[in-house]
Amino acid sequence: MSDNKIIQIDSSQKKSFQVTWDMGRRCNFDCTYCPDHRHNNSSSHASLETLIKTSKFVFDYKKLIDQYSVTPKEWMIGFTGGEPTNNPNLLDMCQYINEQNDPMLSVDVTSNGAFSEKYCERMYKLINKMTISYHCEANPKIKSRVLDRIYQVKDLKQKTSNGKFAKINLMIHADPNYWEECMGLVKRFQRDGIKFVPRIIGEHYENSRYTHRYTPEQHQWFKDYWKEQNEIAQREKEEEEIEKRRKTAEYEYKTETGAKTKSKSENMIETMRKMNNGTKQVKVNHSCKINKPIKKQDQTVNTRKELGRPCCGGGTMCTSNQSGKVSYAKQLPNTEFRDWGCLINWHWLHIEQEYDKILHHQTCRSTFGGKVGEIGTISECEKIIDRLKKQFATGTMPVIKCPKKLCGCGLCISKAKNNEDITKLFYKTVKNLTPVLEGNLVDL
Repeated sequence: MSDNKIIQIDSSQKKSFQVTWDMGRRCNFDCTYCPDHRHNNSSSHASLETLIKTSKFVFDYKKLIDQYSVTPKEWMIGFTGGEPTNNPNLLDMCQYINEQNDPMLSVDVTSNGAFSEKYCERMYKLINKMTISYHCEANPKIKSRVLDRIYQVKDLKQKTSNGKFAKINLMIHADPNYWEECMGLVKRFQRDGIKFVPRIIGEHYENSRYTHRYTPEQHQWFKDYWKEQNEIAQREKEEEEIEKRRKTAEYEYKTETGAKTKSKSENMIETMRKMNNGTKQVKVNHSCKINKPIKKQDQTVNTRKELGRPCCGGGTMCTSNQSGKVSYAKQLPNTEFRDWGCLINWHWLHIEQEYDKILHHQTCRSTFGGKVGEIGTISECEKIIDRLKKQFATGTMPVIKCPKKLCGCGLCISKAKNNEDITKLFYKTVKNLTPVLEGNLVDL
């Protein structure tokens, strides 16, 4: 094994627990790259009463998980779909969650952004985080409205200064015309300080109709972009560590001498700063023009396979390699973690309202015993709570062993190739329980 190959991702310091709540598959878009089972234009909307009943399970689940979590976590309840803003009960449901008066509960909405200005104002007051996905295939009128909403949210953030978070998922289309549109938006968003993640279209390695194959020029753009972002992430973490050391050294020095002078470590710190400031900058060619028709499939690149993927939320991942070197990155070149130990169940919960399913995660759908599938149903959700309580009473907890070839969303969650490493990560994440590798939950 190469010493540079990643063997661990550590998210033990992550201070949030993500609940992705698929309110229903109904959507007002029909993107060619969105699988049929992920959207339709006919599903009925879940009632407010039904949604509130489901939320009570989430609150009970939160209380149980929180008892054994080392780091207190803010639970981000993220409504998605389909298109969640299609459901007329979304805003009332957001209000209901706010009324719980739990400072460790927050609301997140992921949307295509095709809602009205008035709706945006109402929703912004009720949520803590918003993700808008920009889809090039929508008609020009709709896309103009989406851009209006993106800038409206930017203005609302500036006016209120309330710490709310907004991000854009920019779906980078391989078609030459759509590609040029996306490159124009990259420039525009960077100029205007709008946080975005350029997304490679296609969740799997297979050459299905949902997976875009990019030309070598387009592929190189992605490669350059993520190289730059990874260098920035590494540099920022190094600077954070320097600042932390500076404050510690300064505090110790003042404590010892009672002086209000600079830290005795300042010379060393300044030297390190200069070294970091000398890090080579990567200039990304955002004007890569593709004026020719898309090349034949054997002349294109499976960019998703070749380059891996970023964290969906644009977060920075902490990785370790075989030699023990710790690095930070926004994007990982390899996402094959089959048979690794994974702590997804301590960071994530997924609800599929329309299909009456509850899972640990929406894309990998991994669970204990090397299996894939739901952990229970919404209609009998009390069984999930009872089984978990029974398991915790034993003082032990099984660790999920990844059964999938490819890791998609959830890439950023703690996982490790070796039993020793995943055991250490478990104890950094979970308290008062002993890990059982490759085990299963007790039966009710």
